Amino acid sequence: MRFRGFLFSVLLLVTAVMPATAQSWGRPDRPRDGACFYRDYNFRGDYFCVRAGERLPSLPPGFNDRIRSIRVFGNTAVRVFNDEGFRGVHSMFRGDDAYNLHEIRVPDNPHKNWADRISSIAVFRPDRDEWRDFDWREGGHRRD
Repeated sequence: MRFRGFLFSVLLLVTAVMPATAQSWGRPDRPRDGACFYRDYNFRGDYFCVRAGERLPSLPPGFNDRIRSIRVFGNTAVRVFNDEGFRGVHSMFRGDDAYNLHEIRVPDNPHKNWADRISSIAVFRPDRDEWRDFDWREGGHRRD
């Protein structure tokens, strides 16, 4: 009986700590509005999906700097960042799939590409881009 009470307490704690819209990775269902991020080119290999309105300041284990393709679903835009915490050089994808991030150049250096560089992600509806009013040159704060 004591073990059952302990197990229930642990389960309750884990449930309370997990966000209601936790991302899943491996082979999750694709969202109606959102994006999936794949470890291999052409939408192959392990992947995780993020629904529109969610942000990942860091990526799930095994995916940091290992994304090679992005599939976008519905009315969705994706902003990818080179560094964790939504920092560093960034690019936006608006409803377009990127089957080969090796072909997409990083804005600050035409000799570099987005394959194996992504460390944080924001997925949102195009009319709700919270970074649109950011002043990236001034240390990343909102312009008023």
